[in-house]
Amino acid sequence: MYKLLLIWRYLLTRRIALVSVVSVTLGVATMIVVNAVMLGFSREMENRIHGALSDVTVSSYSLRGFDDVDSRIRDAQKVAGDLIEAITPTVTTPGMLSFEFGGGEVITRQVQIVGVDAATNERVTAIAQYLQHPENRKALSFDLREDGYDVQNSTFGADGVVRRRLAEAGWKKRRADAKYEKYRLDERRRRREILEKTAQADSAPPLEDVAESDASSGDPYAAALQNFPKAPNYDPMEEETTAVAPSVPTVSSPFDAGFPELDSPLDAAPTPDLAEVAPETPELDGAADSEDDPTRVPIAVAASPFDGLAEFETGIDKETTQETGAILGVGLVSGARRRHLNPTTGVEELRESLAIVPGADVTLSFLGVNFENPTRAFVSDRFTVVDLYECRMAEYDESFVFVPIDRLQKLRGMIADDGTKMATQLLIKAKPGVKIEELRDRLRAAEEFPEQLYEIETWRDQQATTLAAVEMELSILNVLLFLSICVAGFGILAIFFMIVVEKTRDVGILKSLGASGSGIMQIFLLYGLALGLVGAGLGTALGFWFVANIQEVADFLSRIMGREVFDPSIYMFHQVPAIIEPATVFWIVVGSLFIAVASSVLPALRAARLKPVDALRI
Repeated sequence: MYKLLLIWRYLLTRRIALVSVVSVTLGVATMIVVNAVMLGFSREMENRIHGALSDVTVSSYSLRGFDDVDSRIRDAQKVAGDLIEAITPTVTTPGMLSFEFGGGEVITRQVQIVGVDAATNERVTAIAQYLQHPENRKALSFDLREDGYDVQNSTFGADGVVRRRLAEAGWKKRRADAKYEKYRLDERRRRREILEKTAQADSAPPLEDVAESDASSGDPYAAALQNFPKAPNYDPMEEETTAVAPSVPTVSSPFDAGFPELDSPLDAAPTPDLAEVAPETPELDGAADSEDDPTRVPIAVAASPFDGLAEFETGIDKETTQETGAILGVGLVSGARRRHLNPTTGVEELRESLAIVPGADVTLSFLGVNFENPTRAFVSDRFTVVDLYECRMAEYDESFVFVPIDRLQKLRGMIADDGTKMATQLLIKAKPGVKIEELRDRLRAAEEFPEQLYEIETWRDQQATTLAAVEMELSILNVLLFLSICVAGFGILAIFFMIVVEKTRDVGILKSLGASGSGIMQIFLLYGLALGLVGAGLGTALGFWFVANIQEVADFLSRIMGREVFDPSIYMFHQVPAIIEPATVFWIVVGSLFIAVASSVLPALRAARLKPVDALRI
C-alpha cells in the first residue's frame, strides 16, 4: 500500500515530471493524428483505384485479345463459379483522341480506349459513380442527356470544383452547335455564289463583240457566253488576279448577334461537292461498316481547302442525332484550376475550364486487329461526348476514354463471321466475403487460362507499386514519430536519476524500516508506468479531438499560414480524410507505456542497490 501512496505523492509534488508527461502526450497525439490522416488518404486512394478496376482481371498478353469471349466467361465460371458474383468483358487498346477547339485549333491526346458493356459493367466496377450527370451515376449510359450536368462536382460539396461550361452541356449544346455550323455553311455557299457570278461577269467578253460565226462554228466557249452561264472549269481560288470580289453584302440571320464575325480564309473559298469527291478519295478507316446505318455517310478525305468542313458532311442531322457515345476522362479536356471570386455569393470558388463539353464530337483513332492488311490496321471514327469521368486519380482521368464495347469490337474487326466476339480482358467481381487472392490463385492454377497467354491479377497487384510506396511512407513516418516518444523516454530517464539522488535519504529510511530492494525498484517502475499512463491517456484524448475536428484545425492553420494546408486543387479532397484504426491506437499506447517503463529501469536499479547505511549518511 505504501508504494501506491508514494507514487501518488510523487505525481502531485514532483512537477518536473510533468515535462515527461507532456512529451508523451504530444508524441502519442501526433502519432494518432498522422496515422489517421495517412490512413484516410490511403483508403481514399484505394477506393478510387478499386472503383476504376475490378477485383480480379484476366488480361490477354496480345493486343489482338483472345477469341470467343463467351467461351472464356464459361471457363471462368467453371473454374471459380462459387467465388464469382459477376463477369464483364472489355476491350482495351491504346489510341489517339482529336477534337477541335476555338473553331480551328486541333488538340490531340494519347488515350487508353476502353470498350465496356453498359449493362454488365456497373455490376463489376464503379465507373458510373464518377460521372457528372446524376442519371448516369444511377445507370451507366452512352446516350447524350438533354442537360442537367453537375456544374459543381457533387463529390466535393460546397467546396467542389466549378465547371461553368457544363451548364450548357448536352443536347441543347449540340443543337446550338449544329445550327451554327449550318449557318456557317450557308454563309460560305452564298459567298461562293457571289464570287462565281462576279468572276463570270469580269472574265466574259462583251456579247456584242462575239461574231455569229464564232457561235455557229461550234466553239463551246462562244456558245456558252451566249447563254451567259459560268465559265467552264473556272476556279476563282486559282486566278485571284482575275477575279476581284466586291464587298460581300451582309446576310441577315438569327445568329448574327450571337456569334463572332466570320473572317476565316475559308469564307471566300468554294465548297466542294462531297458526292463528287468521295468516289475519288479513300474513306476513313472504321467507316467501312456505314452500310449498317443508311443515314451515315463516311467522311471523305479530300485535298481541299474545305477539309475543315468535312465534319459538317457526315450525313447525319446533328440537331437530332448523335454519334456513338463516348465518356472522356475529365483530365483530357480540362485546363488549369484557379480560384475566382463569385460576385453573387462573394465567396472564392475553385474553377476549371473545359475545352469541350458533352454534346461535342471527337475523333478516336486506334489499332485494328487485322494487321495483315495495312489499310485496316489503323481505324478512326467519330464519337459524341456524353459525359465526363472523374475518379480524381490523374492516371485514369487523363487517359481513359470509355465507349460501347460492341462498337469498338466492330471497328477493330473483333467480330468473326460466325458472330463470335473477341475481347482483351475479363473483369471479375468476387462474392462478398471472398478473398480476391483466393479467386486469383484458383484462376491462375486452371489449365483453361495458361500463364503464357493470360495475365491474372487483383486490383492490388495492378497498383502494387503505388500502394507499396504509400505503405513505405507510412512506415517511415511512424518510425520518425516514434523517435519523438523515445525522446520523452530519455527525459523520463534523466528526471528519474535526479529523483533517486534527491530521495536517497528517503530510500535509506524505507530500507531501514524493512523495505526490500525489489520493493524500492517497484516504486520507481510503477512511477514510470504512471507517468506513461497519464501521458498516453491525455495524448489519446488529444489525438481523437484533433481527428474529430481535423477540418477546422486545417482551416485555422490555413488562415495563419496564408495558404491552403490541404489545397483541393492538389489533393482533390474537399475535406481532409482521417480514419482512426483501433489496432493502430492500441499499439501506439502500448509502445509509449513500454518506453516510459523502460526509461525508469536504470534509476530503479540504482535505488534498489542503495545500502541503508550509505543512504542515511548522505
